[in-house]
Amino acid sequence: MPSYRSLFIELERALGKVLLPVDRDATEPVRLISSSAAFLDLTRSVAENVYVQNCCRTLHDPVELFPTLDALGKVKCECRTSDTLDVVAAEFLERVGETVIWIFSGVGSDTYEISTKSPTQAPLRGAKKVREA
Repeated sequence: MPSYRSLFIELERALGKVLLPVDRDATEPVRLISSSAAFLDLTRSVAENVYVQNCCRTLHDPVELFPTLDALGKVKCECRTSDTLDVVAAEFLERVGETVIWIFSGVGSDTYEISTKSPTQAPLRGAKKVREA
């Protein structure tokens, strides 16, 4: 299970420093995203919500897949409600969600069948795996 900080470092690696630049010296979740982010308010909102949904107390606390995806859904819903969600921002949030699933797939999560390619190369398949008893 990745830590809060390591999740965002992996997101930065996968999505790029323009979209999700991580300040490695940050001591609080809202400052984890560098002010040079393309979607600064959106990415900082994602960072804060992931922290809260995972009940983190420090940047080194572990995070889980479903609370993280819940946080992304909450941000998307809030943006839609406040009428600040445009097509580009919605696509960005989708890419973050796909990347989160991809990252967690390498951590031993086997709930979903996931392509081993990065999310920018192949879409996720929605088929559930069947667990054998």
